[in-house]
Amino acid sequence: MPSAVSSESPQLLATPREAAELLRISEKALWNLTVPRGDLQCVRLGRSVRYSLATLREYVEQQQTAAAG
Repeated sequence: MPSAVSSESPQLLATPREAAELLRISEKALWNLTVPRGDLQCVRLGRSVRYSLATLREYVEQQQTAAAG
């Protein structure tokens, strides 16, 4: 039976450390941007917090639009 997830599957979620590295900010700054303190949505899986890569991209695009506006 084929596996639903293969080693070639794209990554959908990032850990807080990975997300902070992608945004080039500290984990504390990321935490301050995350709902309810900020506007960045996260995904909670049990006690784990993850960030959708699509949501991170959208957030960056929104910040660029706001800065240009």
